[in-house]
Amino acid sequence: MTDSAVISKVDCWNVRVPLLKEWTSSEEFGEHAFSDDRAIIRLIDSDRFEGWGELPFSGAPHLLQDTLSRLIGRTVSSFRTSFLDLWPPGSLYWQRPIPPSPFTPRLENLQHRTRHPLQTLVEMAISDLIARRAGIPLCQLFGGAWRDRVPVDYWMGRMSPSQAQKCVARAKSLGFRGLKLKTTLDDPNVERLEAIRDAGGSEWKVTVDPNGRFYRLDDALPVIQKMDQVGNMAILEDPFPRFHLPEFAELRRRIQARVVVHIDPAESLWSVLTSGAAGGLNIDSHTQGLFNWRLQAATAGHANIPVWHGSGLDLGIYTAAQLHACASAPNCTLPGDQAGPWLRESHMLKRDFVVEDGHVLVPTGTGLGVEVDRDAIDKYTVHAQSLPSK
Repeated sequence: MTDSAVISKVDCWNVRVPLLKEWTSSEEFGEHAFSDDRAIIRLIDSDRFEGWGELPFSGAPHLLQDTLSRLIGRTVSSFRTSFLDLWPPGSLYWQRPIPPSPFTPRLENLQHRTRHPLQTLVEMAISDLIARRAGIPLCQLFGGAWRDRVPVDYWMGRMSPSQAQKCVARAKSLGFRGLKLKTTLDDPNVERLEAIRDAGGSEWKVTVDPNGRFYRLDDALPVIQKMDQVGNMAILEDPFPRFHLPEFAELRRRIQARVVVHIDPAESLWSVLTSGAAGGLNIDSHTQGLFNWRLQAATAGHANIPVWHGSGLDLGIYTAAQLHACASAPNCTLPGDQAGPWLRESHMLKRDFVVEDGHVLVPTGTGLGVEVDRDAIDKYTVHAQSLPSK
């Protein structure tokens, strides 16, 4: 093994892995709109170490090729994984004029403008590669593990009360002890929570996520208070559009459930923390990357606010990365929704994740700690490419 190892090959697969529709939405509410399209990449260095990444992606394959081709020949140690400069020089208005002009803008002042859409995908693969080379689990790169298992809830879309009970039965059989659900103000919210309570018992807790579709406090408060009285709504996430932060803060004074805000965009963290709107945060890494997720979780920790890592019903590679990130944050104690591996036709790994009493065990071993199933990738691939091309 050498200190000057370079990226010698990049393999990329565009895969399409359908959701199990029976478990993601009821027919009367329509199909849930999570993306089935994913990009999976594998980096191989000159010492034959591998690193894997995964991210939702529905763009043209040449966009991936243009970005990934610039990784070939670079030394592994040359990457600043927390903020990868993946754009071609001068390709963005924000970066013009390019050097040697004395008016070239400083990159560190432009990070919120120049974040690349493939930051998380490439960062994940490079981080996995670095950790494998070092012989350590991925969470060590984020400061080390505080726990060997992460609280995770089962997930369901907008369901009828009767179908929700079937979801609870499946979730319990898999080892989960809580549920995250999507809803709107017009749904049978109280009846659904009562049905979940009847199926799961009083200890079965629910995170309710309207994605802002409770609209305004004045409109929704009577319904929210009735939901709160059912007794199993532990968390209410994003009841209103996030520009109504004062209404989040007011709602916190009126209900028992924890009110949680999803941090999106990443730059909104400060305004949420200072507004008093949140008793907890949903922070995801889909656009900002894993390292910056860890920084945001630490910032929330300094404010004594617990967090979870948001998911997009992801496949196994990204789920493993999220579990490692969650393990590294002492305040990541709220249940996440990394239920994608149980809600898609395949998670693309050779072994299932282990669920014990409402927690998913963090994969052990070096890097991500998972072994990718190449046969499953081949089955669901819609486009594949290798760089340099054969």
